[in-house]
Amino acid sequence: MLQLLLQMKIQIFVLLLFLSLSCKPQNNSLLEIDPRSFPDNKITLGAIADDIYYVLLDGSIPIGINYKLKITASNIYLSVKDIGILKFDRSGRLICRIGSIGRGPGQYTDFMDYAVDELTGNIYVMGPGIIKVYSQRGTFVRNIDYKAHIAFVGGDIEVYNSLLFIPDFLWTGEAKNSWVFLDTLGKLVAAKKNSIQPFKTNTGIDGSIYRFGSNLYYYNLYNDTIFSISPDLSSKGAYLFAKGDHRWTIGEVNTHREAFIRIFKPMKMFESKYFVIILYAYLDRSAISLIEKQSGKVFIARIQKGELSEPSLQNDLDGALPFGMDINYFIDNNEEYLVQLISPIDLKTHVADDEFKNGNPKYPERKKEVESLALRIKETDNPLLMIARLKK
Repeated sequence: MLQLLLQMKIQIFVLLLFLSLSCKPQNNSLLEIDPRSFPDNKITLGAIADDIYYVLLDGSIPIGINYKLKITASNIYLSVKDIGILKFDRSGRLICRIGSIGRGPGQYTDFMDYAVDELTGNIYVMGPGIIKVYSQRGTFVRNIDYKAHIAFVGGDIEVYNSLLFIPDFLWTGEAKNSWVFLDTLGKLVAAKKNSIQPFKTNTGIDGSIYRFGSNLYYYNLYNDTIFSISPDLSSKGAYLFAKGDHRWTIGEVNTHREAFIRIFKPMKMFESKYFVIILYAYLDRSAISLIEKQSGKVFIARIQKGELSEPSLQNDLDGALPFGMDINYFIDNNEEYLVQLISPIDLKTHVADDEFKNGNPKYPERKKEVESLALRIKETDNPLLMIARLKK
C-alpha cells in the first residue's frame, strides 16, 4: 500500500512538472521587423549616448564626395571621389593614400567598397570581378579574381577571421551563391548556395552586411531572413523581415511613385548591444529605427520635411548636428560608438542658427566647445568625424 501511494505521488509530481513546463512562455522565435507596425515613439541621441567628441581630418589632401568610412583600433579609412582611399591615424592625421586611381598595374577605377584586415593591415579593394590587395603602407600586393563565385561583380566585402567574405545581393535577379568565403590568395573556402530561382528584374537592388561581436550578418531584400554567420562559417537566422505586400517582389517592380513608396526599403542595418538599428524608407517616412533586442520596442528618429521625413537622430548632448543618412557604428576597447562625417560649412551654419543658440542640451559646456570649434575651422576645411559614445 505504501509503495502504491509513493508511486502515485511520483506520477502526480511528474504531471505537475510537465504542465508547468508546458505553460512556461517560449522565447525561441526570432525578432520580426515590420515597418507597418512601427509606432512614432521619438528618441534622441541623449537617450542612448553619454559622450560626444569631434576629430578634424587632415587637410593635406582636400576631400570632396566620400563613399565609405571605416574605423579600426588604430586608423581611420575613407574612400574619396577622384582621390582614392585615404588612411589616417585616430587623431585625423593623414598617413598615406592606398594605391592610386588609374588603369595601370596595381591601380583601381572602382574603390567605393573595401575592407581592412586588422591583423595584417592589408586593404582589400573591391572592383568588378577583381579584388586588389594593398599593404598597410598603400603599396600594391596582388589581384584576386572572384568572378567564378559571384554573379554580380563589384559589391561589398569584409575581412572575417582572416578570410574574405563576398556577398551577392541578387542585383541582377540571379546568383549562384548568396555569399562566399575566400582565403587571402583567392581560394574558395566556403559558400552559401542561393535558394531563389533566377528571375528578371527592372531594378537592381542591394542588401547589407555588418559585423557585431564575433558574428557577421547578411541580408538581401528578397529573403525574409537576416542571417548570422558564426566563426565556424555556419549560418542561421538572426532576425526576420515580416512578410506582406510591403516587401520587394521577385521580378518586375512597379516604380511609379505611388506604388514604389509602399515598398519597404531598408538601406542600412547594424546593431549595438541593446538595439537593432535600421535606416529605412517606407510610405512617407525615411527614418532611423532603433529596435530594443530584449523587448522588441521600436523607437523612431526622424525630422519632418514637408510631406516627407528624413532620418535624423537629434543631438541633444551638445546641440550640434544630428546623426542622419551617413550614420555608422564601431566598437573600440569594448566601448560602442556612433560616428558620422560632417562638413565644416554645415557645422558653422548650424551653430549660427537661432535653434542652436536658444537650445538647452544636456551638456551646456559641450555646447560652448562646439561654438569654439565652429569659429576655429574654415568652411573649406576637410570634414570632421562626429563621434558619440553609447551608454553601457
